[in-house]
Amino acid sequence: MKRRGRWALIALAGVVVLATGPLLLRQMTFFRVRQIEVVGARFLEPGRIVDALALADGQNLFDPLDGAERRVNSLTGVVRARLSRRVPGTVRVTVVEEEPVALAPGREGMVPLDCDAGRLPYDPAHAGLALPIVERADSLLVRALCVVRAADAALYAAVEAVRAGGGGSVILELEDQRVRLNGMPSTGDIAAGVLVRQHLEAPGQTFAELDARYHGLVYERGRRS
Repeated sequence: MKRRGRWALIALAGVVVLATGPLLLRQMTFFRVRQIEVVGARFLEPGRIVDALALADGQNLFDPLDGAERRVNSLTGVVRARLSRRVPGTVRVTVVEEEPVALAPGREGMVPLDCDAGRLPYDPAHAGLALPIVERADSLLVRALCVVRAADAALYAAVEAVRAGGGGSVILELEDQRVRLNGMPSTGDIAAGVLVRQHLEAPGQTFAELDARYHGLVYERGRRS
């Protein structure tokens, strides 16, 4: 009976430590938050993320962080964010950001856009964004560009600008060529256009425009040797 009583006392002590440990740690100035690390931010300025945390002065590392995590996740441009602790006094914020697909003219300069033509709060100069320019924040133009990016990264990288064409078409402006697509192109349309472009450029020939609006059929215009 004495042995059982001793183990019961040890178990009770363990429960008390587990229950009161975090509370005790939160009273210790040794665990005051001294540093915030931001990981994964390529487009958002880290200062915006730190401001969104809104940590209290003298915040303890073991104080609840749920509210701060929700505030960072609510930032436009953040797909998800996770907060973690590093003893003795560092909060690490790991973020995944929305990828910008294009730039559009705005009142105060070029504005990054997501695939729904939504404006992203990124500074193009700070983030070093070199993206295709759309004539306006138009969902048709930007969604077509997103399909191009998903279908062929090399073609997307070659696009300098995107504009609307006749009949609801979308025109991709390359360095000295154009590719015309349906307003909502399929990956098959893009793949066909890429194959024809590669075929024409292989022998050193050039073209003015490829029209890839016809479900796998591609028409070349303005070919010259």
